[in-house]
Amino acid sequence: MVVHTNPSSIVKVGIIGGSIAGCAAAIEFSRAGYDVTVFERSVGELKGRGAGIGTPTSMLRSLIERDLIDEDFPYFSLSEMPFTGRVSTTDRLGHTAWIMPVDLALLNWGDLYRNLRKRVPEDCYQQGKTVTAVKMLDQNTAEILLDDGSAHKFNLVIFADGYRSMGRGLLCPEAELKYRGYVLWRGVLPESELQDSDPLETAIPRLTYKGLPGHLILYFVPGNDGSIAKGERLVNWAAYIPVRDEDLPEFLVDKNGRQQTSSIPPGNMRLEEENRLKTLMRQHLPTYYADIVSASQDTFAQPIYTVNIPVYYRDRLCLMGDAGALAQPFTGSGVFKGVNNAIDLMDLLYAYANDVGEALRDWEKDQVYLGQRLVILGEQMEQAFIWKPLDFSQADEQTTAAWWKESVTFPEEFTYAADHDS
Repeated sequence: MVVHTNPSSIVKVGIIGGSIAGCAAAIEFSRAGYDVTVFERSVGELKGRGAGIGTPTSMLRSLIERDLIDEDFPYFSLSEMPFTGRVSTTDRLGHTAWIMPVDLALLNWGDLYRNLRKRVPEDCYQQGKTVTAVKMLDQNTAEILLDDGSAHKFNLVIFADGYRSMGRGLLCPEAELKYRGYVLWRGVLPESELQDSDPLETAIPRLTYKGLPGHLILYFVPGNDGSIAKGERLVNWAAYIPVRDEDLPEFLVDKNGRQQTSSIPPGNMRLEEENRLKTLMRQHLPTYYADIVSASQDTFAQPIYTVNIPVYYRDRLCLMGDAGALAQPFTGSGVFKGVNNAIDLMDLLYAYANDVGEALRDWEKDQVYLGQRLVILGEQMEQAFIWKPLDFSQADEQTTAAWWKESVTFPEEFTYAADHDS
């Protein structure tokens, strides 16, 4: 565990958003002796934000080393990622064109959140607190206003408020979210409902839909109780499906007829829309994977957006996690960026003897650069997996490996490829 010495003068830090990035920042800053307050608008444990996530194994080790998660944190290691496509209508498992060496940790979002949350001091985590405005009072003091009319002063305000960030709107109002032309449709299935779990035992099948732009990924994550025992795991799957801009509002109407803007939560998708997507999968996936999707209940979906930003701070306000640059989920960079934003700033504050202004200036350079690189990575993967995919049902190993190497280049700071030349 990394613990810095207490600041010579107490710095008050306000954190807006109590999810992954917000909790990581709260832990790092409170351990260093800062006076931290987290404002989370939700009440109770955060849920429904996706069952499975992947991150480079090196990132998971870093979380353990800094005591941000438990030493026995449940996850699965992945060393191989096959690229698969359907050959015929009766094809059960598809044709594997190439198996890419990877170094990934697969985990349950809920396990990560709970591990972080229990390390945040209870007295600094305030739930049911909606921030209505933030303003600078002087060059060293920011004020957070809540919907209950109260005002709170801080020397540093961290916006960890997600991809529709209020903070990004304040710091960089010209940076607009860009809809990428597709949605992420997700679901989970208990392993106990699988007739045969062997095809998913060691690898993630990445499948392109034959004759249709799109992409599907499936993998095991620990069960809801953190169990990694065979038979108690969850199958997590994610399908990237094109939806035209003009059709997006209709897609986001939930089963109660309400117009959603950011996502359709689990169990709220219209039955006819869920059945349409399941039929689509049956038409384009090998039968084994189509059966998993068809058997999954309470599926959920979100439109995919990206944004690139030239700044990460102004005055005493800064951005972390998805409040900053936003890349596509299939980059696997969300945990890496959100947690490292917090760690990097904390380390610089220590190096600069708690000179907030100097630390923010130095910190911003690396965050902007990394954010830009991750957005570029997402755009490369987007072209490869969705808009200009290789037909995995026909390609051979040499062709597929060459296609990947030509299509995608990981930033030197971030990769899950086991062979960095891949």
